[in-house]
Amino acid sequence: MDTLRSIIELIALVSVSALCIYLIVVLIRVKDLLALLQKDLGEIGEKAKPVLENLETITGHMKSVSEKVDDQVSLVKGSLESVKQAADNFVALEERLQASIEEPVMRLGAILGAVVNRVASFFGGTRTT
Repeated sequence: MDTLRSIIELIALVSVSALCIYLIVVLIRVKDLLALLQKDLGEIGEKAKPVLENLETITGHMKSVSEKVDDQVSLVKGSLESVKQAADNFVALEERLQASIEEPVMRLGAILGAVVNRVASFFGGTRTT
């Protein structure tokens, strides 16, 4: 029984030793993999830095262009408002002119019509008499 127990202990110790050696090998591989990952991330960081700087520059240019477009839109809006105001002023002028000229012209037309009717009735009346 002691012999069997000793054999089982020996097998267990050998198994644990093999497992430890395997664990050491796995840890070395993990260390190598992490070193490779660190190297790749470092390269990505180095390559990303100029891209991010360019992106910052592009963003600045886009902001500048956007501000210029906003300024131009404001100018166009102002111009359209001026044109609208001029058109409104023109319409108001037309209405004022029409109001100030229409009544005297209508009165003149009525007077001329009355004169023509009187003249026609005068000449028409003398012929019949």
